[in-house]
Amino acid sequence: MARLIALHISPATQPSLGFLVGGFVLIVIGLAALTVRRHPNPPLQSGTATRRSLLWALVYGLCAACLMHVIDPALAGAERSPWLFALGDVIFVTLGLFVWVMVVAEGYELSAFGFHGGSTGRLPLAVIMGIGAVAVVGFDSYRALLTGKVVATPDSLVFSLMFALVASALPEEILFRGYLQGSLEGRAQRWARVAVPALAFTAFRALGTLPGIGLGSGEGMVYIFGVVLPLGLWWGLLRELSGGSLWPSLVSHFFMEFGTTLASSSPTRP
Repeated sequence: MARLIALHISPATQPSLGFLVGGFVLIVIGLAALTVRRHPNPPLQSGTATRRSLLWALVYGLCAACLMHVIDPALAGAERSPWLFALGDVIFVTLGLFVWVMVVAEGYELSAFGFHGGSTGRLPLAVIMGIGAVAVVGFDSYRALLTGKVVATPDSLVFSLMFALVASALPEEILFRGYLQGSLEGRAQRWARVAVPALAFTAFRALGTLPGIGLGSGEGMVYIFGVVLPLGLWWGLLRELSGGSLWPSLVSHFFMEFGTTLASSSPTRP
């Protein structure tokens, strides 16, 4: 899902070392500012927690926009060099660790972020609905993989798995559907609990379409409003329907990213 639209990257627009350095500097500054201990720890369902979740999402979004710009050629399939895949794996682990530090620093139980069984009767249905979204949005990518039009390599397989799980599905679901949506529970109506995280998620992904980063303006608008916003709303709805469980949106998000990234980063069959 991160790159459903083809990116056109020319040598003149290749990412510079400045984006890589800037991303890591932002991570250090952000962690230093956001991990300052607070006494007492605010309840998750509070305005303070909502503001904290938005601050974490903002810092993560800025860091991810810089670091992903460095490996955009690999995500788009424009370059498949082993060193770029390896650099991507390092970046993915770094972004995953950023959100793990957030979980530890905020001090809430994992169940508060939605890592629980939810409503037993609704959970399987919500998972099926999430897979249905993958079937619709990621159909072309999975068809290309299953029909052999593209051939996955060990490098592209590891790269796609790390991106989908460590740098996308887990951190983004924890940030938006876990922390932010969880902080609104009991304080806002259901439509607001779904819409606010979806809009924040859309704004986060829109950072990648800023001038000099990611997609062009026309492609970016189609991607943001035609793909990201509907999926953000859908994943938020899945958490609501499953009784607060994060698993349906997490599974859907992972398979969405994995299929599309693997299809774009793998070479086509000669």
